[in-house]
Amino acid sequence: MIGIRWWSVGRAAGTILVLGLGACSDTGAPTDDTIPSAEAADIGDAAADEGEQASLAVGPIARGCATVDDLTDTDQDGAPDQATFTYTLPACHFTGYRGGTLDVTGVIVLSDPTPTAADFAYQATLDDFTRSFTGAGGARSYTAVRNGTRVLTGNAAGLSLSNTMTVVRTYPARPQGTVSHNLLLQFTPAAGASLRRGDPLPDGIFTENGTLTWSREGRSRTFTVTTVAPLVWDASCSTERKIASGEIRLTLGSGGSVRLVWSGCGVDPTRSFVG
Repeated sequence: MIGIRWWSVGRAAGTILVLGLGACSDTGAPTDDTIPSAEAADIGDAAADEGEQASLAVGPIARGCATVDDLTDTDQDGAPDQATFTYTLPACHFTGYRGGTLDVTGVIVLSDPTPTAADFAYQATLDDFTRSFTGAGGARSYTAVRNGTRVLTGNAAGLSLSNTMTVVRTYPARPQGTVSHNLLLQFTPAAGASLRRGDPLPDGIFTENGTLTWSREGRSRTFTVTTVAPLVWDASCSTERKIASGEIRLTLGSGGSVRLVWSGCGVDPTRSFVG
């Protein structure tokens, strides 16, 4: 397992969502909302990556490569009262990750907002939490530096993860991009299933709704993020990318959108811009 997986339910790949579904804006963008294909791919990758990382935050905790200062858990619900996870190299260097290498550095502070009552709740604060991926032959390589918070709530019938995160993404041959996510990710187990603290996610569906703001070279675009088809979580999938199907759409105020479509577990979603 790479890094930390949070408690309560498991993992899923997805995109980023928000708490308030406001009107979209596209500051400084062309009136026809044309987005070059390479930039649309970068926006789609940023959305999918953050959604995946956010969904990892609803799974059982694992120490992974991090050093931890204090794992005291008064109510024994899997969320420490207050713990600092520190990621450093070389301990957090991984080979073979999606055909390339991954380096993880930075700090995550995990706390339990209800330390004397066993439940699903926790808060994570990320401080320069950095994932540097080098793909085979340099393909799709990037470095993502995260700062922000994630807050989990819910019960055995379903979970909600709010995500307020700013991510600076750097690429080998393109200008860096800054992505602001204000995210709400919701998981509902399949009929007959329920959630238990510390257990992996059962079969179920994710929905994502909110906003995402992408900034590059002085231009800023804000998208409304909606779930067109729920993301189907297949617990039997042997990879960490367990979304078997579904579609997320990032839409500009004038109607142009970046589409993310999943077609099978273990497969990255396709990304395309529709004007």
